[in-house]
Amino acid sequence: MTPKLSWTEKLKRYRKEKAEEYAKIVLSPPTKTTLYKVLPHPGVVLIMGDRRMGKTGLAHEVAHQFHNRRNLPAVVHMPAVPENIRRRIQRLLPNWMKIVTRRSEWPKDSIVIYDEAAQSAHARRSQTGDAVELDDLIGISGQRNQLIFFISHHSRKLDLNVVHEVNRIIWKKPTYAHQLFERNEVSDFSMRAYDFFQGIKGEVARKRVSLILDFDNFGFYQCTNSLPPWWTDQLSRLFQDVQRIGRGVL
Repeated sequence: MTPKLSWTEKLKRYRKEKAEEYAKIVLSPPTKTTLYKVLPHPGVVLIMGDRRMGKTGLAHEVAHQFHNRRNLPAVVHMPAVPENIRRRIQRLLPNWMKIVTRRSEWPKDSIVIYDEAAQSAHARRSQTGDAVELDDLIGISGQRNQLIFFISHHSRKLDLNVVHEVNRIIWKKPTYAHQLFERNEVSDFSMRAYDFFQGIKGEVARKRVSLILDFDNFGFYQCTNSLPPWWTDQLSRLFQDVQRIGRGVL
């Protein structure tokens, strides 16, 4: 007769089973898919990775695909920048994508691209009125039918509430240092992303690939992406200028 397990022993076995399940998901090869299939709408997505690896361009490509398939408009949330830079960027964007500086300008049924340069998602401002307002907007993004993209090098730069609310994390080749700076909640996943990109040969190939963690169904996916038709080196450099302004460098 098999002895009856105590509640403590059952709990230990349960934890071991879940640890094995967790490890299998993290370590198994990611499933190949497409951006459009793997991303939710509405939803909240965090894009992370090294500089010059196409994070902002990726968000624009997603906006391009959702506009083509669902006719959704998009907004690019920026910090206050000189008017001449804003006008130059706006001229390079399609007419259905607008630059905004206030979250009250985020329309319903839209794609929102929120670069780290906007700074009000910064971890140091987690107790401010701005952060509370942002948290509220994330909470009702489903009701407003918005797909919101946050862009950062690593998650520690962002308020913890933002990190907890994401449906997907997308990595564009991170550095080993980025993994060291990560929040504990995502450090395993970021190390997995680092290892994944180390296995891809060639700089061009690495830039085209994205690794996605789906928190809704808990699994890793990979896909390749191109850049939208309006993307140019000039536009990329202008966004870099905006990032420096957001960090107070210019």
